[in-house]
Amino acid sequence: MSQGVIQGSMREAPLPDIIQLVSQGGKSGCFHVQQEGSRARIYLKDGRIIHAVTHAGEGFEALMEVALWLEGNYRFEEVVPDVPTTISKPNASILMELGRRMDEWRVISQKVPSVDLYPASTLLPGDVPHGVNPREARVLTMATGYYNVAELAELAEKPVLSVAKDLYGLVMAGHVVMKGIRSGKPPKVDGPAAPKPARELVPVSEMLGLSAPASAPVGSESREDETEIVRLQPPPPLPRLQGFPENEEPMPETVGGGVAGNTLPVAPPKAAAPVQDDPQRMVKLMNFTQRIAQAAKMVLPEAQHDMVNRLQAKATQQLISGEGPEAVKGLALAISRGAVDTGCDADMVRTLNTHLKALFTTK
Repeated sequence: MSQGVIQGSMREAPLPDIIQLVSQGGKSGCFHVQQEGSRARIYLKDGRIIHAVTHAGEGFEALMEVALWLEGNYRFEEVVPDVPTTISKPNASILMELGRRMDEWRVISQKVPSVDLYPASTLLPGDVPHGVNPREARVLTMATGYYNVAELAELAEKPVLSVAKDLYGLVMAGHVVMKGIRSGKPPKVDGPAAPKPARELVPVSEMLGLSAPASAPVGSESREDETEIVRLQPPPPLPRLQGFPENEEPMPETVGGGVAGNTLPVAPPKAAAPVQDDPQRMVKLMNFTQRIAQAAKMVLPEAQHDMVNRLQAKATQQLISGEGPEAVKGLALAISRGAVDTGCDADMVRTLNTHLKALFTTK
């Protein structure tokens, strides 16, 4: 039996913030993370992340898969983990990378909403795309509508997020549309990475346990005479990985930020209650620092994003130390001052301040 449970929705509070909050207490246990049919487990020992497992694999890259799950649920159980140590990086770098990938996916998913959609080129024979870098050009040659995003990533031997980022640029340029059904023909690929015959192909989405392809196509419809829905064979049984049982109870439905059990008891409402004694309030404040950082990154050039990340990390430490809302306000002011100090022009600083002020107005 676990000694206590923390559970909630990733829409209400980003998972990196929740993991950091739990790790600061030096706790050992397991985060159960679920989005639709996909599940992951993230293990902590004495506050340090030591292992992660999904249906596709284990270790650091398995943990990074969760970056594509923005609306799932989490549940932390305080138990003694009996799993191997597959992750040796410090928590700070792990959570920063996870947060960075989540930020990227939030933007990318506006144009590439699912890795189960099929990108198809809009170019006619003989058309030459303009403003396309070599990496995007390679993805464009494979975007025939036959492979979905996850399958393209496997074919290109690249991370899914990297391929999705290239597709985002191609969709923005009008060179690619995202479709909900398989169409076209397999692209010509030289070397050992050439795809298997169409009717033997098992989509990566099924192998990874991802959700089914969207029923409604995104972008332009394909012509019926060139569309073929491939009859797929059942995927092979997945190997059982240590720390990931085959028959896991379904994740209970929760309201974001809910806390159950006695792991981190919530103190009765008091005007002067320290923020570290109220986990739900702590999560909300940490979530707000995330929103401030995201708003700043939307305005500031990429060269300033490291500055924003450092200031956000400092504000998080201040929250953990009990400074409360003052740390959040200080983060916004520090980012504004940092933009000035690093030479951002007056118009950009005014735009930044407008975005930050809007956050506090609608808080």
